[in-house]
Amino acid sequence: MRVKGKQYDIDSSEVRMFLYLASVGLWGKEIAEGMEKDSEGVDWDIVWQMAKEQTIEGLVASAFDYGVLGFTLEDIMPKDQRKALAKKIYSMEQYNLKMNSFIEEISKQLQAKDIHPVLLKGQGIAQTYLLPLRRKIGDVDLLFNGNDYDKARSLYRDKATKLIDDSVKDRHIALFIGKTILELHGSMHVFLTRKIDACLDELMSNLFSEKRFREWKNEGKIILLPDPQYDVIYVFCHILEHLFRSGVGLRQVCDLCRLLYSYSDEIDPKFVTSWIEKMGLKVEWKAFAALMVDYLGMNPAIIPMYDGSVRYSRKAARVMSFILSTGNMGRNRDESYKKRSYLVKKSISLWKIISDAERLGRIFPRTAAKTSFKWIKSGTADLKDGR
Repeated sequence: MRVKGKQYDIDSSEVRMFLYLASVGLWGKEIAEGMEKDSEGVDWDIVWQMAKEQTIEGLVASAFDYGVLGFTLEDIMPKDQRKALAKKIYSMEQYNLKMNSFIEEISKQLQAKDIHPVLLKGQGIAQTYLLPLRRKIGDVDLLFNGNDYDKARSLYRDKATKLIDDSVKDRHIALFIGKTILELHGSMHVFLTRKIDACLDELMSNLFSEKRFREWKNEGKIILLPDPQYDVIYVFCHILEHLFRSGVGLRQVCDLCRLLYSYSDEIDPKFVTSWIEKMGLKVEWKAFAALMVDYLGMNPAIIPMYDGSVRYSRKAARVMSFILSTGNMGRNRDESYKKRSYLVKKSISLWKIISDAERLGRIFPRTAAKTSFKWIKSGTADLKDGR
């Protein structure tokens, strides 16, 4: 059973080419030197498969628009495949436009009831990309302060076509509005450690009390987004949440790259550093900083706390291997076990947690130990109680 995901050689020509195309998609003509450029001998089916697994097909395809690769799509892809890719990218762009309209309509409904949410992740971050419509979107996440969460929850619970999750304790509800998943959050919690969530509570309080927002003018409607400094910290914590839970995708790391780059003049490195250290995530931050520089062509000068040492480059390589093997949100893992008996399902789930703890423990021993112990304890309690 492929619980760990796929195995990719991080030094293979296919992985190097995939990461080179991702970096060109991120930066256009402002690409770093020394990255893979030789297309000879590359298995392009593997490259596009990785792009699909990491949900950055639009970003990789856009790399061919800047005239810096030294080869074209015609050189590496048959006509029928190019047509299929063009159709897929067009559909992605159209879906993004529909999602923008959906967000505008939701905002109108909420503001009519004097409810003022902040848009997290997704389309807000997409606006920092060179080609926003080519960032693949998932669901829509809205953050609410105080009683606004309860009001919004009541409103959309009644409108939902399907309820996915509704946790009173966690102040989180996920539901379908038509065919779109809408997630409402009453906190910024990522459920890794108490210290991290306590810091995010404090940041959220400051975010709303000090009105630390930026604005996105979406089809004539002003949508509130978090202040860039707050957004960077939250996005990073969200990356870690998925990394330790099931597997984070490269798309989320690309989001962090674009946020840091687009708002480099507004982000106070001391602010970011102080909160990352307060959360106890300095090692994790430095490893991802090295990953962004080593594999995505990020300018190290604009990353707070960047450490160019061999230690963090080694950690970055291990993180990248984990990302490639698990795929976006763990999509490369075999989850057929979830259809099996209760006892088998719970046992394999526990094995997966232990396996991930062992792999990630080599990179981030302290956080991996804390999170895995928490989830093993929770899973064991579920098993005991038959939940």
